[in-house]
Amino acid sequence: MKNLKLNLEKMIKVRGLPLVLAATVMATGLTGCGKKAECDINGSHAHLYTNEENFIRYIDKEYLSYEGYERQEDYITLTKEEEELRKFEDKKNLLRIDENIEAIEEYQEQNTDYIEYRYAYTYLMPIPHYVSTGKTTSVYFTYIPTTHYSWTSNPDHSRLTGEQRRCHHVYQAYNVVIDEKGNYVLVPSEYVDNIFDLNGEYTYIKEKFCKVIDAEYGYDLDYEDGVEDDPDLIQEEDVNLENVVIQSSATTKTNIEEKKLVKSLT
Repeated sequence: MKNLKLNLEKMIKVRGLPLVLAATVMATGLTGCGKKAECDINGSHAHLYTNEENFIRYIDKEYLSYEGYERQEDYITLTKEEEELRKFEDKKNLLRIDENIEAIEEYQEQNTDYIEYRYAYTYLMPIPHYVSTGKTTSVYFTYIPTTHYSWTSNPDHSRLTGEQRRCHHVYQAYNVVIDEKGNYVLVPSEYVDNIFDLNGEYTYIKEKFCKVIDAEYGYDLDYEDGVEDDPDLIQEEDVNLENVVIQSSATTKTNIEEKKLVKSLT
């Protein structure tokens, strides 16, 4: 919250963000929620909130919307201990497994293994050249095509290398324990193929409780030199060293900008 406040203050000073707009962002953005709901329930309680993926949380809040969740009519009463635990769950974005069994099962069922294919692409690596004339120094660039590699799920992608890997989803759960100082502490599980393989030993998940690994080696997926939709990547057939390339020239100690035609290196 402090960082968001500082960023907003910076935006007001540097970019001239209208004060009214900034105040609106401060009022709604810091909490991640919208309007407050009317509530006449006495005593400590938590309302049921659900999201679009059918995950649920009981939260000690009175907002109609809260961090992607919508408030429902159901609620539960809380003891003092339960109230503190629910606040910790909210702070750590925890979901109780026993309250989300069907949603977890549905989520895991849709996460089937898939194949990725390694491919090559050409990247134009810029090489700076500095030219000094008297007190003026200018720079221009020539570009050398270099071959890099990445992975795609498209079997028809151009320039495939013939290498492939099977991508597999694994899941992590958590326990909440009380340490020697009386504070709640999160204890993570190992990643498993199915949350329910943990047999109830761990009782929570986070909203992002899944990652994808290489099924054969168990490594996190490495995309090497980039992903396929990187805007800086080009196809090798688009590179022609014979062509004339327009280069930008930046000049120091002056406000002059010029364009130079520089032939690619041969």
